Amino acid sequence: MEIASRVPEVIEFAKTLNNTPWCDEYEKMISGMLYNAVVPDLEAARFKARKFMNKYNSYFPDNSTPASLTADREAMLKQVVGSIGKSPFIEPPINIDYGCNISIGDNFYSNFKQHLYQGFNPFLP
Repeated sequence: MEIASRVPEVIEFAKTLNNTPWCDEYEKMISGMLYNAVVPDLEAARFKARKFMNKYNSYFPDNSTPASLTADREAMLKQVVGSIGKSPFIEPPINIDYGCNISIGDNFYSNFKQHLYQGFNPFLP
């Protein structure tokens, strides 16, 4: 069932997130409305997510240590997710569609092959 109008609470929450591709279609998307996914802002956000996945999933420098690898991956996550707590660790590979609607808490751990497709905001009533 299509939602007929934007959900103000969801939009207000999204304003607290980082890396959001603000546009009319993004507001429709997170509200659960029909939206056009091929507008430039959303295409650019998905492209950024693809670049992130390519780098994150293949990143393993020869001179890395467990601590440096964790710090580098955390820095990469901060560039794409909506919010992030302390000491997150996601084993690659990870798959995302946008990234901006993902909120990661403190000490979060995810094993291999995490899929986070969050075009539709999970906080809808």
